[in-house]
Amino acid sequence: MTFFDHVHLCCTDLDAMINFWKQAFGAEFVRYRKFGGADGAVVTLSGVQIFLKKIPEGAPLPDGSACGVNHLGIRVDDPNIMAEKLVNEFGGKLLNKASDDCSFVAVPQGVTFELMRVGAEV
Repeated sequence: MTFFDHVHLCCTDLDAMINFWKQAFGAEFVRYRKFGGADGAVVTLSGVQIFLKKIPEGAPLPDGSACGVNHLGIRVDDPNIMAEKLVNEFGGKLLNKASDDCSFVAVPQGVTFELMRVGAEV
């Protein structure tokens, strides 16, 4: 049997990233934990685990521009409203409004979201 287990993201401000997931998408904080020796946390969204690993101050951030996670797809009631929220409340940047059913938004810490309307075929 194969199933999706988690997404693992790196950040420089662990508490800010936890709060972002909670406030922007209604994710639930599960617990703090270590990833190797690094501080981290687990939040869940719709039953999916999101592992957040803090990159120590001064350490280079992993470069995800060439490979790795390109974006996270999130289903929402209204992609336009969510895109506006991410831009206005969280300092995001609208990258592409593909349609009223789909937008791409980059948020601080290098995470890009594809916001898709619930029920839409995109």
